Parts: sequence; C-alpha cells; structure tokens
Amino acid sequence: MRFKKIKIKNIRSYKEQELEFPEGSLLLSGDIGSGKTTILLAIEYALFGLQPGQKGTSLLRNRENVAEVVLEIDLAGKSLIIERKLKRSPKGVSNEYSSITINGEKFESSVTEIKSKIVELLGYPEEFIKKNNILFRYTVFSPQEQMKQIILEDAEARLNILRHIFGIDKYKQIKNNLSTLLTNLKSESKLMQGEIKTLEEDLQSLELRKEKLSVLAANITIQEEAFREKKAIRESLESELKSLEVKIEEKKNFANELEKAKIFVSTKRDSLNTVKKEKEYLQSIVKDSQIFNEVEYAKVSEEVKGLKVKLESLNSLYISLDSKINYLQQEKKESLSKKEKLLKIDLCPICFQVVSENHKHAILNESKGKLDFVEKEIGQSESQKIEVRAQIESQRSLLVKLEDQKVGMETAKSRQDFIVASSHKLSELEKSQLSLEKDISFLIKHMESLKEDILKFTTFENHYRIRFVEVEKALLEEKNKEIVVAELKKELQLSGQEISLLQGNIQKKEETKKKLYQMNELIDWLSTQFLKLIDFTERNVLLKLRNEFSSLLRKWFLMLVAENSLDIRIDENFTPIILQRETEMDYEFLSGGERTAVALAYRLALNQIINSIMSKIKTRGIIILDEPTDGFSEEQISKIRDILEELNAKQLIIVSHEQKIESFVDNVFKTTKEGDVSIVKTNNL
Repeated sequence: MRFKKIKIKNIRSYKEQELEFPEGSLLLSGDIGSGKTTILLAIEYALFGLQPGQKGTSLLRNRENVAEVVLEIDLAGKSLIIERKLKRSPKGVSNEYSSITINGEKFESSVTEIKSKIVELLGYPEEFIKKNNILFRYTVFSPQEQMKQIILEDAEARLNILRHIFGIDKYKQIKNNLSTLLTNLKSESKLMQGEIKTLEEDLQSLELRKEKLSVLAANITIQEEAFREKKAIRESLESELKSLEVKIEEKKNFANELEKAKIFVSTKRDSLNTVKKEKEYLQSIVKDSQIFNEVEYAKVSEEVKGLKVKLESLNSLYISLDSKINYLQQEKKESLSKKEKLLKIDLCPICFQVVSENHKHAILNESKGKLDFVEKEIGQSESQKIEVRAQIESQRSLLVKLEDQKVGMETAKSRQDFIVASSHKLSELEKSQLSLEKDISFLIKHMESLKEDILKFTTFENHYRIRFVEVEKALLEEKNKEIVVAELKKELQLSGQEISLLQGNIQKKEETKKKLYQMNELIDWLSTQFLKLIDFTERNVLLKLRNEFSSLLRKWFLMLVAENSLDIRIDENFTPIILQRETEMDYEFLSGGERTAVALAYRLALNQIINSIMSKIKTRGIIILDEPTDGFSEEQISKIRDILEELNAKQLIIVSHEQKIESFVDNVFKTTKEGDVSIVKTNNL
C-alpha cells in the first residue's frame, strides 16, 4: 500500500491544499500548531470516516459549512480514490457524502458501506468493520498522545485493548458468552428440575385415574340398561296413549260433524226464510203489473231520432252563420283601416308617384260601396242567426219531453220483463223451499245420531287422562336416567382427556428428565473441561505473543535509550517493566525522553507483531510516526536514523518539528501558518 495524493478543503487550519506523497521516507516538518498532524487526521478521516465519539467540528474549519477530503492510494495493484465530505447543519457537523473509485469505477454509498469496502480492501478482519480504527492506529498511525496512553492504562484495560488489536479478544468473548450460557443453562436446569419434581406424583395419579375410569365404564353399562328399561315402559304407555288418542280423535270428529250439521241446519233455515220472503215480494210485484205499449214506444223513438237530426242541422247552420259574421266583421275592419291610410297617403308606395285627390275619391267611392254591401250582409246574417237560435231552443224543449216519455216507456218495459222473470223465479222458489225443508229434516235426524256416538266415546277421555299422567312420569324417569348416563359419559370423556393430558405431561417430563441429564452433563463439561481448554489456549497464545512482543520491545528500546544500564521487559498484562541494573523502575520516574523511548518502542513492537500475526493486511509497508522524538536528547535523536533503516518501510511518514531528522529522510514537507491558514511547501531531497 502507498499513499499517492491527498486534497483537503476546509479541514481544520487548511483552506485548500493538495499534496503528492513520494515513495520512501517523508518528514512533515514545522512548528508546533502549524498543521502537521492535521494532514494525518485527514488521511484517517478519508479511510474510515468519523469515528465513534468523534465530532465533525473537530475537523471542519471554523466559520465554514462544508469540507472535503480526496485521498488517492495504490493498493495491491489497484488504484483507489476515496472521497468524503462534511457538512454543517443546525443539528451539527456530519458526513454528507462518501464514495470510492476502484480502477476508474466509482461507487457512491453510505459511510458504513464505504468503510466496509475499505476494510475489506485493506485486508483487515471483518470484526473491525463495526469497530473504531484501532488496528490502523497501532499498525500505521498513532497520534502523539496515544503512543503513551496504552502504557498508562490500568493492566486490565491495556490487556483488553491488546486482545482487541491481536484479534484474540474472541477468547474473552467466548468465556463471557460461556459464562452467560452456563448461567442460562443452570437457570434452565433449575426450571427443568421444577418441571419434573411432580413426575412420581403424576405417575401415581395416572394409575388412580385409570382405576376410576374402569369403575365409570362399568357404572355406565348398568345405567344404560336401566335407561333402556325405562324407555321400553315409556314406549309401551305411549303406544296405549296413541290408541286412546285415536278414539278421542273419533269423538272430536263426531263433535265437529255435529257442529257442522248445526251450522248447516241454521244455514238451511236462514235460506228457507229468505226464500219465503222473496216469494212474498215477487207475488206482490206480479199483482201490481202494468201493460207495455210496443207501438207507442216505436213511434216516440222515431220522433226522438228525427228531432236529433233536425237539431244537428240547425246547430251546423248556426255555426256557419257565426263564422260568416266574424269574417264580414274582419273585412269591414280592414276596409275602414284602408280608408284611413288612403286619406293620409301622398305618394304611392309602389310607384312613388303623387296620389291625386281625384284618384283618392275614386278609390274611396269604390270602398264605400263595398263597405255598404258588407254591413248589409252582416245585418241579414245576424237576423238569420237569431231566428235559427230560436228554432234550436224550441226543438231542444220538444226533444226533452219526448226523451222523458221514452224513458218512462223503457222503465215500464223493464218492469214488465222483471215481472215475467219473477213469475218464473216464483216457480223455482217453490221447489227450493220444498228441498230446504227436506234437507233440514234429514240434518236433524243426523244430529241425533251423532249425539249418541259422542256419548259412547266419552269414557275413553278418562282413560286417556290417566295414561297421559303415567306417560309423563315414565318420560321424566327415562330423561333422568338419560341425564345420569350422559353425565357419566361426560365424566368418562373428561377422565379420558385428563388421563391423555396427564400422559402427555408425564411424557414431556420424562423427556425433560432425559434433557436435564444431558444438560447437566453439558454444564459439567463446559465448566470443567471446555473453560479450562479456552483458558489454556488463551494463555498459550498470549504467552507466545508476550514472548515475541517482549523481544521486539527490548530490541527497539535498547536502540533508543542512551543509558546502557537500562533494560525492559513486560509482565503477564503486557505492562512494560523498566530495569536499571536488575532494579525495577516506575515509568513515572523516567525522564521525558525515556518515556517517549518506551512508548515508541512499544508502538514499533506492536506494529511488527500485528503485521506478523495478520499476514493478510495490506498496510504493513507503511508507517506514520507522530512526534516520535518528544523529549529526546540529541543522542537519542541521532539514533532515529538507525530506527528508520531497521524499519525499512516502503513508505514512512514522520511528523516532527526536529530539524535534525531532515537529514535522515528522503523527502521533507514543511508546514507554515499564514494567519490562521496552514500551507505545505514541498522540498524533495
């Protein structure tokens, strides 16, 4: 892996800056606060985005609303361009945009997805996707203050960090998970013990319930036989009751027939009275009959017909005269109107010539003759109309009299026809009267016979009432037995269900008992064997790492310290132990340069051991050191040259304000500040 170029905009003290990173070693030189570390932070932001707990305000330049970092990298034969942007909003500063371009193909996605892609490309384990960039911090770039932080941590915190870095925190996680699993298993075991606690009681209860079931089945057989006996008694009584019901039904039929006969007698008598009254009425009509004159009726009818024809003719004439008068009146009105217009006209409306007075008088004389004729015709027509009107009134009066006479004759004819019909009906009524009297006599005899039959069947009703009570009693006894049988069967069913349920519970508890045995064996194995195996494995891994780490730490430390009497080792918690002639020294009592030497040696040892155990990571060829010589003496600074040669990194970036280091590196970038804006000047050596 090699950093090629970085473009930064509005990142901390930088407004706009573009840098191309050369191969070999590079010194970022400049005064404290000139912006050296900012470039490293920009690289880290481009790779991993904002870290958990990191605020965007720590990167975005004051009074600016947007910031941008574009980082170009060569990685295992691939060309990468990573672009990230920050944006200020009322809620704060956050990532606005992330993308990665691989060999010219651009991918735009979320911060998390871009980070996942970069972690994959760097060859970092997948578990580091959701974690902060701690692996990068201890293999590539450690900020100045972080180099010493791991040494100052308490033993447990330091060991947890290293477990995390080495990728062996899984052992602790396994133990934590195992502890949780054992707790859950033991809790489940207790629950299972509680579940099977009543197993023996359930088995005893099952036997008792089976015995009860046998007793119930025998009792049901006895009660079903008693039910069948009660049912037979009830059916026998019901059969006898039905026979009695037939007799009673016959009595009812006789009674109904008697009632019908009474109704028929009453109806026949009413009909007989009606016939008698109608006979008397018709006899009186026949006595009071009038003679109808057919010839006279024909004469009057002919006269009525002639008058109607004459009236129709007079009405037509009257309408014709009325229409004629209306026409003549209109003609008179038009002649008068034309006369008035002629008197007023001076020019002819057709030829537009002047109309002379002589011409006017000639036309007026002609109009006057015509008008006199029309008025004469109107007078004659009015007189004729009055005469016709009088004739119409006269003929109408005569027609009314004749029509009244005709109606009277028609009434007399109808009465005569009615009398003739009545005479015929009287004969029929006589026959009806004789028939009705005969029917009434027969019905009275039939009624007497029915009364005798009804009397014979009266005794069956007493027997029916007695049997009905006996049937009701027998039915009640039968129902009671049926209820007893049903209740016993329901109890049998419930008992069967309880037994099935109990058997199911017993089966589950026996299965639980087997599982409990297996679980207790598992708990015992996990507690006694597996946990020891994990502890043993972790101790061996840590021991191997600690031995290798201790060797590397001592190597780098001895290269950095000027005091030959000092030595270093680490304890089981990877705490550095400084020795001066076999006497342990507290880290706090070391000089500033010695503490920096311990921190740098620790950092370099971590870098080497991580790169050795994680063979697939692709950042092994690059190292970034942030102020690695803080507090160093001139002699110690001189030893940095040996350190750099020993590291033999493909790309080494050092951040330092020590000018002496310029002679140790291939390239120097100097940072300066103009006002509040940082600027980088390159000086390739």
